[in-house]
Amino acid sequence: MSEPVFRTEEIRMPLLAESLALLLLDDESGRSTVSLGHRHRAVGGAVLLDLARAGRITVTPTAPTSSSVAARQARVDVVDGGPTGDTVLDAALSGLGGRPTVGWAAENAGHRAWRPLLERLAADGAVRFEEQRVLGVLKIRTWPAADPSREQAIRAAITAALRGDPPAADSDVEAAVLIAILHGIDHVPGGDDPAVRARAAEIARSPQVAGSPADAFPGVDLLLATILLAVS
Repeated sequence: MSEPVFRTEEIRMPLLAESLALLLLDDESGRSTVSLGHRHRAVGGAVLLDLARAGRITVTPTAPTSSSVAARQARVDVVDGGPTGDTVLDAALSGLGGRPTVGWAAENAGHRAWRPLLERLAADGAVRFEEQRVLGVLKIRTWPAADPSREQAIRAAITAALRGDPPAADSDVEAAVLIAILHGIDHVPGGDDPAVRARAAEIARSPQVAGSPADAFPGVDLLLATILLAVS
């Protein structure tokens, strides 16, 4: 079984997209729990928000962003295309020339980022890489949980936000944004409960319900709303 090379020296501060990738993996099978299209949009949206948080992109609406369709047509503007010091963000940033639409940018960024994010999580010890061959030919790569503590902390923050607990830290703001993304692809933890779905929908309409987005995403309120609409 061959294994990819995990370069731990490339790991930087945890990304919103890393947290989302963990939430979209089944701990036992190590496979994605959502369809490819949903995964690309969700992870790509998280990558765009990470780039916004790093001050590298803004969004210019082409129409009032009151619907997901209009949000997907908004344009992504690169305000700083220099190296970010993070290989996942640099790869996404390199694909954003020509003022692409948010919808296209999210799909493209999600496609580019999925494997590198999993390799990063493996290097960090959160998941492990496994590879099998089906019929001796087809390679199946999986990423089952190795150390579940990080994902458990993320899920605990999400659960607290869904219960309506008062926000206690900046991580709660990120939990609210993660909930909004997960709501957009109908994958909120505990979403079978109508009360949980209603709370998730409330947070998705206004992520600051669980904390001020200005703390974790300074100056990107319009971008935040646009991207969250675009990935739904």
